[in-house]
Amino acid sequence: MAVDDRMVTKNAAGEDFDLSRASEFSFTQFYRDHLYSERLQISRDEMTWLERYAKPDQPAEVVLNLSCGVQNTPHLMLTQVALFEALGVDFVATAGNKYCCGRPFQRFGKGAVGDNMAARAIDRFASWQPEVNVQCCGSCLIEFNYHVRVVAEERGEAPFEVIHITDYLVDRLIEMGDDVPWRKSIPRRVMVHAEGAEVHPTKEAAKSATIRTLELIPGIEYVGIVESPALGQPCATKGPGEPSVLNDITPEQYLEVCQDLQDQADSVGADAIVTHHHMCHREWCKFGTNRLPVLHYQSLLAEALGIRIPDRFQTLWKLGDPEKVLEQTRRHWESWGMDEKDARHVVKHHFMPEYASQVQRCPCEGNCAEAVTGTGAAAAALGADCGTSWTATLEAGMELPVLDLV
Repeated sequence: MAVDDRMVTKNAAGEDFDLSRASEFSFTQFYRDHLYSERLQISRDEMTWLERYAKPDQPAEVVLNLSCGVQNTPHLMLTQVALFEALGVDFVATAGNKYCCGRPFQRFGKGAVGDNMAARAIDRFASWQPEVNVQCCGSCLIEFNYHVRVVAEERGEAPFEVIHITDYLVDRLIEMGDDVPWRKSIPRRVMVHAEGAEVHPTKEAAKSATIRTLELIPGIEYVGIVESPALGQPCATKGPGEPSVLNDITPEQYLEVCQDLQDQADSVGADAIVTHHHMCHREWCKFGTNRLPVLHYQSLLAEALGIRIPDRFQTLWKLGDPEKVLEQTRRHWESWGMDEKDARHVVKHHFMPEYASQVQRCPCEGNCAEAVTGTGAAAAALGADCGTSWTATLEAGMELPVLDLV
């Protein structure tokens, strides 16, 4: 019998979840929030992954499951697809609740519902006849690993191997060796945030794979693990699906967290904090500054391969003005038929914290187009290159570099 090692009761800090409000949790709202956040940040014609299911007309060696939670940071979805293309992988990419592992239901005591959801997703993955199912979410990895073992016991063989994207990428880079199409060196000294065995054994493996990947990227120097700030770990939550434990800190406390991280960086000579999980990145990047940015390791890998996909979530977060966020994303949410009322709700839900007054702004204060085109005060202040907003490219009349291979 498959051993159930899913450990669904811990948060990112390895602490037991507070489930006292479990009865208030809305699964419908949970999935809708992810979907609307995605549609606020990307246009319909940019989406190159599947969120609906239709029987495939040809097989794929790899099914890359981007997951549900990553929809809050869809620039990572664009990045992951671009990386697999750049590394020559025969794959199809999926995302959203049709391919969900069922973890939210497991955590709130609806195990049978979660099991059925995972089983349906496995059958959908299997229809591509893949050798490997690559999971981008740590929870998805844990759930699908367990459920595929169950399937193997029931049917006599597993439909595919399940592997985390951190392991797949580092293995691919090592396998390709001198054939990896490196385009540039990235001169950075980085500290890494990553969960470990205190949450689940697979987290330790992902941390190790991330560090090994960083050590393969030309110019990157790994200098150690960043410790959680004294006020709490940004990606830890009191309960599953709830905001960060730092979500309601004061402006003064926000500055304390930023200074805590800067002091750690100064002690080891680091110039960036690097994350590998989408939720961790979403929460840690809120405390990034111009002096100490928070970067996703796959963005660094992509940059070294000549792929530039700006961090859309972080750009919007640093605007600090719901009207600017609404206008900068209008072309995206309108392409999905989302009305302004819903878009405004998404903006206020995801991009306006209690401590907004102290967030270090996007350097051009939302006038990135002027910076990119070399006009106005923004350009003068930034040397004509803001480099933080993808909308600058659009406003300057240039094509959006979704897969900007140079």
